[in-house]
Amino acid sequence: MILREALRQAEARISAHNIPDARIEAELLLMHALGIHRAELYARLGESLPSGAENHFRALIERRVRREPAAYILGRHEFYGIELHVDPRVLIPRPETELLVETALDFLRRLPQEPPRLVGDVGTGSGAVAIALALHLPGAHIYAIDASPEAIDVARLNCDRHGVGHRVELLVGDLLGPLPCPVDLIVANLPYVKDADIPQLMPEIRDFEPVAALSGGADGLDKVRRLLADAPSRLLPHGAVMLEIGLGQADEATSLARKHFRQGKIDLLRDFAGIERVLQVVT
Repeated sequence: MILREALRQAEARISAHNIPDARIEAELLLMHALGIHRAELYARLGESLPSGAENHFRALIERRVRREPAAYILGRHEFYGIELHVDPRVLIPRPETELLVETALDFLRRLPQEPPRLVGDVGTGSGAVAIALALHLPGAHIYAIDASPEAIDVARLNCDRHGVGHRVELLVGDLLGPLPCPVDLIVANLPYVKDADIPQLMPEIRDFEPVAALSGGADGLDKVRRLLADAPSRLLPHGAVMLEIGLGQADEATSLARKHFRQGKIDLLRDFAGIERVLQVVT
């Protein structure tokens, strides 16, 4: 079978399972099976698919039509221009979380004092936010916290790959508990899915991603509520808290922030879809 035909068949099979962007997914899996980039793939479309690669490709397609996320099949995912290792031990970083990074970078760059900037990244998962901040702010020291030791193992692998292990300190524990000192910024992408909504999630999320990284309790704000209660004592003067929140949670999250930061400046930032996605509290 030539590559062009293998690609066409894979696209049709993926599309038949109502998976969006079937062509792109087929290309990614074929490139992975062959160990090549897109430019080389298109230069070789008229060539035959080697038998070993064909079997591998078919196995990858079968995994995808069973709704295993492509990022887990490939073992990698891009976030904020950074390629990260991901696997079922961690949530796959979402594009909307890039707003959290951009907002954090803007705040940290505006701080009047000299570096180092001290940051607590709570619920670090793959280390996506912590690594992005470390790469764009060489004067920052980041405490990256997660309740899952398995997630911390993935974050350590990614920190080592990107050469920031000396500035991203990985800590296992509950929310702000492991934080060793006050920081300039607390940034967190905590679980915020309502427990009742989890069964209705896409199968890629519901059946493959870690439930502990999704489940936010009855209203989705259990961990946000606890973090905001503890955060005032964990910040340096003129510090800030930035939290990713879900659709429809802005009002309740803002009320929680006002309860614990009576003098704080509270803002809501919208993501590319117009959803109020980041809650920002500046003391």
